[in-house]
Amino acid sequence: MSQDSDSLHTSLLGPVVPDAPTAPYPPSPIEAEHYFYGIYSKPRLIARSSSDVWREPRGAEAYLRPKELSPLGFDHPLRYIWEDKIGPTMVSYLDNNGVKCSSLDPVCIGYAGDSAPPAIVWIGVLPGTLTSEIGVNIAIDCQGILASHGINDVHVELRESEVFRSAKLYKPVPSSFATVRVIEPFSTAVGLPISTEKTPDIGGTGGLFVFDPRHPGKIFLVTARHVIFSPDENNEHYCHSNTQPHEKVLLFSDGAVKEQIEAIGKAIREIRVDIQHQQERLEGSRQMEEEHAEAERNEAEYLLSKARKAITDLEGFHTDVVRDWKDRTNRVIGHLFLSPPLSLGVLPDPIGDIVKDHGFTEDWAVIEIDQSKIDSTNFVGNAVDLGMDPDVPTLTSWMNSNSTNPPSFEYPGDRLQKFSGLIPDEEMWKPDPETRDHDNNPVIMVMKRGYGSGLTVGRLNTIRSYTRFCFNGKPCQSMEVAVLPRNSKSGPFSSGGDSGSSVIDGKGRLAGLLTGGSGTIEESDITYITSINFIRQRMIKHGFEPNFFPSFNA
Repeated sequence: MSQDSDSLHTSLLGPVVPDAPTAPYPPSPIEAEHYFYGIYSKPRLIARSSSDVWREPRGAEAYLRPKELSPLGFDHPLRYIWEDKIGPTMVSYLDNNGVKCSSLDPVCIGYAGDSAPPAIVWIGVLPGTLTSEIGVNIAIDCQGILASHGINDVHVELRESEVFRSAKLYKPVPSSFATVRVIEPFSTAVGLPISTEKTPDIGGTGGLFVFDPRHPGKIFLVTARHVIFSPDENNEHYCHSNTQPHEKVLLFSDGAVKEQIEAIGKAIREIRVDIQHQQERLEGSRQMEEEHAEAERNEAEYLLSKARKAITDLEGFHTDVVRDWKDRTNRVIGHLFLSPPLSLGVLPDPIGDIVKDHGFTEDWAVIEIDQSKIDSTNFVGNAVDLGMDPDVPTLTSWMNSNSTNPPSFEYPGDRLQKFSGLIPDEEMWKPDPETRDHDNNPVIMVMKRGYGSGLTVGRLNTIRSYTRFCFNGKPCQSMEVAVLPRNSKSGPFSSGGDSGSSVIDGKGRLAGLLTGGSGTIEESDITYITSINFIRQRMIKHGFEPNFFPSFNA
């Protein structure tokens, strides 16, 4: 890690703790945030039994010293009474006092390079469940348990921590976070880049989450079947309860995760260049007249502080991603639960004025998500992360393509376009005449986020397309809902890797699932989606009752 990334700007400094406190004290906000600097997860300190003063770095060139974990060692007397005496006693004490403890770890924690780091009982506590004021008493009492058994050289430190059996996906972060541009593919917003254990070099997109009341506590992800199976290799009905082995689903293909790791590294390199530039600005300000120097210095110091914070966050995120997601075995996020054979020309039940003598493409699959990857702590429901590109005014103008229209899209403050209903098929075929595109034609503007081409905007065609495809050795025909590019200069609505994406309008209403296109794999002139209403029908026929608006709070 570069020295610049360890810097603390003076504006971060908190209250000063007396040099010689007589007893352990609640940490200041700056101590709580940085006490465990250097530890991978950057845990927040709650309290500790030691009264030693943590001294904050001060001055323009103040740098944090990183800490590291190391084993307790073979010769420490705590080893011989931990499992049968002290450990159980501490657990009982914590439980009796209502402490939501997640782990107890006898370790050594010291500054990197220390030859004899101090021994610590490191207690993890669920975030937000214990105040520092109460935590100090807990730490002192636990240290007393150690002393009562003759262990006098070990202190107790409490930090916020959870125990995970595997890496979890992230919640989308606010736009102000340095990781906002690189965290999206690892977040629980829809548009997850997925692959399979059998074909890790082929990628697609997880379109939307669903619940089924007959499977309480489970969350499922819907995608296109052909993302999971090639029709030429396997086109048999799949159900998790039959004798077929589970088909494991991965976050990212092998190539895609490599690209994401490289993208994070590129962002880090760019910020290092910015840090050097701001330092050169500060140096150059010394040669300026004071009236110019002050403004230059103030701006450069602010941007330098921001860049140093950003590079620390990005380097930590890079470490987390390499550790948690690089290996294929760590990227398993679930397994296939249900998927009927990919079929063309499947007749729907009567819906409005749908032409009933021509069927649609059935190409969907339901994946059961591993609950260690997504649960109530990181799930945000079905929502598209609008990202940082395009910016707010640009995306708003794309979705509201004609200034005479009533506004059909408002950019959400948290950047998450939440799903809010289904577009009736009748409305897809006959849009509101007051909603027109730039050519003044009635239209429904839609968007999708897919792994292949990211966030794009297009226009639902007002007439269904017929597609013909050689399937199982004979030509087959289906009707398709078509999405056209936003305009002649916008580029295609989809590309390779976007299959399975959910397509929504500006109000968050679901139109359908992206299943293909015409043109080339890299650039589809026209994108085809399967109506969400048709998919819902077919799911119910196959014994799955989808709730497209899942919430752990429901």
